[in-house]
Amino acid sequence: MFDEKPDRRDSTQSHQTTYDLVVIGAGVAGLNALFAATGYLASDARVLLMDEKDTAGGMWNTAYDYVRLHQPHPMFTVGNLKWGWNKPRDYLARRDEVRNHLASALEPVSKAVRLETAFGQHVTACHERMGPDGAYAEVTCHPTGDPGALRHLLAKRVIHAPGLNYRVAQPLEFSSDRVLSIVPQDLRKTLENHPDAEVFVAGRGKTGMDTVLAALELDPKRPVSLINGRGTSFLNRTKYIPTGLKRWTSGILVSGLFRDLARVFDGANGDAVVSHCRQKYSTEPDADNGVFLYGLQSEDELSRISAGLKCKLSGYLEDVTDTASGVDLHLRSGQSVSAASGSIFVNCTGSFFRDALEARRVPCLSDHGTILSINPRDAFHFLTSVSGFFLIHLLFRDQLRGRGFYTLDHEQLFRIDRNLWVGASAAQAYLNQVIAVQTLPLMLLDRCGLDLDRWYPLPRRMAGLYRIRANASKDIAHCSKVLDRMAQEYGVSATPLV
Repeated sequence: MFDEKPDRRDSTQSHQTTYDLVVIGAGVAGLNALFAATGYLASDARVLLMDEKDTAGGMWNTAYDYVRLHQPHPMFTVGNLKWGWNKPRDYLARRDEVRNHLASALEPVSKAVRLETAFGQHVTACHERMGPDGAYAEVTCHPTGDPGALRHLLAKRVIHAPGLNYRVAQPLEFSSDRVLSIVPQDLRKTLENHPDAEVFVAGRGKTGMDTVLAALELDPKRPVSLINGRGTSFLNRTKYIPTGLKRWTSGILVSGLFRDLARVFDGANGDAVVSHCRQKYSTEPDADNGVFLYGLQSEDELSRISAGLKCKLSGYLEDVTDTASGVDLHLRSGQSVSAASGSIFVNCTGSFFRDALEARRVPCLSDHGTILSINPRDAFHFLTSVSGFFLIHLLFRDQLRGRGFYTLDHEQLFRIDRNLWVGASAAQAYLNQVIAVQTLPLMLLDRCGLDLDRWYPLPRRMAGLYRIRANASKDIAHCSKVLDRMAQEYGVSATPLV
């Protein structure tokens, strides 16, 4: 449970507030929020960072070992923290490299404030309280696995950063007992123990693409098949994250891409937005892929996947059953496909939003501003890392409410219609970016290392900034209008933060 509704009772403990700031969640969202907050806190401020895991890094502690970033590593960071190496700028960092980089952010934070860490802690509640000296926050927690050892912490402010409800997927369940059903975390060991088995990858998102490549790299001769679902389109990294001199002459700033998608969206035409993106920006413009999830893919990666696959099955896998000669795959469309006994099925159907949808949404900002929540139900941006950076700067500058920034229930909309979510998330992301450009100093905006526009040379970025400002009024009006329409027609919360 997470409850931040203000409580009417007075507390005599308000003068005993222990921390100036408590950050719940040590993933990329919480670390960006923590890093940003240090710029506004005194050097003797007491700050506590909490997480259920044993170390910082969030989902990168439990992700499959062959995962890599799909954007250049300098654009996945904490604040403007630089990576501690001299690898090429387009290098795609691996899981452990990303986790270690995120964890390294604790060092500069600990030099700026009195930082304490409490890992292996489960937070059960967070309440906004009123005391004689005003509002404060109370956090209830216990060591993971020991619910009887409850603690109550007091803080002037709490940043709650649960991220995107990431859970490690479970193996798919089949009627057959002659196949192996695994998750990506088990891939390498399973392939080593079964060198002759055919592999079926269920899911064509980034995890599925990573898994196909990993299986082919371990053994290029192994038969690997892809169960494609509706098909997923990827932004063409080769074209839109160009290298060398092409950074000056080709590609498009990501802010410009978001503006294009936002302008196409009318509040209800999610399929048209995804089709537009596929035809204009993807690695497979002529394919019939029906899904887009903001993933990036290079032309070389697509070529290796296409050349290495034994076959690609359109549709969704429902079951695998035993036959006299092997096993049969049953697709939702009614199609059946034969396979050999001992085949390996890898569940790559995604790891976000696996828990049941909570009935109550946690607001982004509590009534008196003591609790800021970076969550997908009342979100500032579909990327929690970006939310972690901007929300904290806006909060500490008292520029968050009443400026026109929109929050959106990403999780509910994603469950209703993924393509509608693409249009709405692009409109919201661009709307909030335009208002942030109008609100925050340029020097502060330039500290956001997460900004993919930073891939391009400064003159191109400055030209892009000019275009944002020149078109601000009409773009804000359009994005607000289509988000309002979407909210009204689909019953999904999309509202100005007031």
